[in-house]
Amino acid sequence: MTTTTPTPAPPTDQPHSPVTDHQLAVALPYGLHTPQVARHITARWLAAHGAPASRMGNVVLIVSELVTNAIRHTHESCTLELTLRGSHLDIAVADHGETLPEKSGTPGERGGFGLPLIEGLGGRIKTVPALDGKTVHATLTLTPFSGPHRAPPTTASVR
Repeated sequence: MTTTTPTPAPPTDQPHSPVTDHQLAVALPYGLHTPQVARHITARWLAAHGAPASRMGNVVLIVSELVTNAIRHTHESCTLELTLRGSHLDIAVADHGETLPEKSGTPGERGGFGLPLIEGLGGRIKTVPALDGKTVHATLTLTPFSGPHRAPPTTASVR
């Protein structure tokens, strides 16, 4: 199930602020191809909302890491939620696992690369435990942002 919901943004005094926030929530089944599907959905959705091509690869890689971890560690379905507020993107993956992610001291053949990789790409990670699992958020800034809901930047006139 996929839903896209534009929601009104709070008022702001800043010029060229976005008129709406955009959100996408997708229930992803457990399966070998789930990370690939999540990457494809993410790339198309962000492109439709004007995300800069220079950041697309990073975002898709972060989504892939979060979804892969959810699938790998729970062997169950998960939910991908993307929330775009101006140039800020929150990537959230909810799963039914009780184990919270940890940064391992030394990545090895059994993993441990994901969280440092996400942080290295500019993502800030937060885990929110829930009664039936957890949600792992990675938040990052997409700049420059040229979405359809954003007015073009002003240029100073040269005299």
